[in-house]
Amino acid sequence: MPTLASTLVDKFTRSADAPAVHFEAVQPGGKGAWASLTWRQVEARVASTADALRALGVGPGDRVAILGNTHPYWLDADFATLCIGAVSVGIYPTLRPEAVRYQLGHSGAKVLLVESQNDVVRLAPALADLPDLVVRRWDFPETAVDLAAFRARARAVPADAPCAVFYTSGTTGDPKGAVITHAAMLSVCLASMAPIPMKPGERSIIFLPLAHSLQRMVAYRGLLEDVTAHFCPSIDRVAEVLPLARPSVIATVPRMLEKIKAGIEARVAASSPLRQRIFAEAIAAGLDRSRALEEKRPVSTLTAWKWALADRVVFRKIRERFGGNLRLFAVGGARLDPGVGRFFHAMGITVCEAWGLSETCAPATVNSPDDFRFGTVGKPLDGVELKLEPDGEVLVRGPGLFTGYWNDPVATAAAFTPDGFFRTGDIGELHDGFLKIVDRKKELLVTSGGKNIPPVNIEKRLEGGAIGQAVVIGTDRPYLVALFAPDPDHTKGMDRAALQAAGELRVREANAHLAPFEQIKRFAWLPEPLSVDNGMLTPTLKLKRRIIAQTYADVIDGLYA
Repeated sequence: MPTLASTLVDKFTRSADAPAVHFEAVQPGGKGAWASLTWRQVEARVASTADALRALGVGPGDRVAILGNTHPYWLDADFATLCIGAVSVGIYPTLRPEAVRYQLGHSGAKVLLVESQNDVVRLAPALADLPDLVVRRWDFPETAVDLAAFRARARAVPADAPCAVFYTSGTTGDPKGAVITHAAMLSVCLASMAPIPMKPGERSIIFLPLAHSLQRMVAYRGLLEDVTAHFCPSIDRVAEVLPLARPSVIATVPRMLEKIKAGIEARVAASSPLRQRIFAEAIAAGLDRSRALEEKRPVSTLTAWKWALADRVVFRKIRERFGGNLRLFAVGGARLDPGVGRFFHAMGITVCEAWGLSETCAPATVNSPDDFRFGTVGKPLDGVELKLEPDGEVLVRGPGLFTGYWNDPVATAAAFTPDGFFRTGDIGELHDGFLKIVDRKKELLVTSGGKNIPPVNIEKRLEGGAIGQAVVIGTDRPYLVALFAPDPDHTKGMDRAALQAAGELRVREANAHLAPFEQIKRFAWLPEPLSVDNGMLTPTLKLKRRIIAQTYADVIDGLYA
């Protein structure tokens, strides 16, 4: 049975002289000339790294952690790990040292591969109590390698062997490590090819963190197809890379589309009244066409004529900013506003929203270019079964499921039903085979940038003194904000200025202990404490998050204005 490792070796032999990746030939953060590698050159790097790992004592089943920005060397380290039967543990480079230390200690990683010497220095104090951990930069020098032996070892890796541990954020406790096998990840890669096909010779941009299960799955899919990847160190530099890469398909998160849409609308608002009117009429024609395609009914002759004119005058010029070839955004990681999806579809760029978790190797459901419904996350991939619990919780079963949580049999047992369905923690509805996610059973915030953030730990850091209760908000939003309910014992006699100062001080102190994506950007004081009597707390004094969000919706919207 094929594995990721054997699939990689097949790619090396089948496409040796084909272009594999394009990247900036300097460490991310600086600028330099762009370079290209063929698959033959990638194999040389991967095989050298694999030999270096084996020399460090890494063998089948051992965990190798990888920490760094999005770069081909990240994947070299990952591929090398897979090809010797070891297990890759991706770690976000934005995590604070103590969070990195937890994942390394919990996974029992034998080696940590990092991007730069700065990472070594930054993490050293937190890793002092892991004396057996070997920390190395990931750019091992290329050496003479016995390629036949390297390929034989890769082909010998069992399909049911674990290939990765993806750490997910828990809602109240420590993160859990979802264990993924070669067979599970490969099955998802194969199943996703039918609804979202790639044509030979097409290009894509890789810019999401490679510790993210969606970006990793997309990268692995490239082993099955004749496509070329352009590596971009961060989302902030995608606009710079677009004209060079001229991508056909981009896997992204909603936040990127929100920013692009806002940028387009800002430029239109700054233009002349005539240009504003032309754009408005073009979008109207595009939305008419989009609705017809979504509902699978014929596009009227008049609408088709209007859209063709709008495309020639407006939309084609906008698509040129994306390189001129972009036809599809594959979106996951957080909920997509249907209006954002329709905006791009109106301009001739399909937006296919998908849904899944690290435990499902990223996508379990997906919209396709020919079968989509905005506001839903699509239909199940081939082989995936869905069903809903009485409370609406979505249950999933299929070949792409994780085998359990690393070193946590209690959490593993709780995650599955007796008949093998995974309890996702998301509340959903099924409409004509399309899944719609309507709520989250777990207290987990998922920003529009795809960051999974447990709010409870942040709230506890904020509470105290004048702040009786803190409520962190951020799901489907670009950043976190907080609502502060006053503690009457500490706020008696305080005016608005004093409350504001108290809140700013508490936020500043809390943010000093949080990763950038966990930090509170803005806050607002509520008019009264949260209580059981006013319906904001349960009898056991837990926050009724949905009620709070509904009651103070205007306040929350103001924080994002």
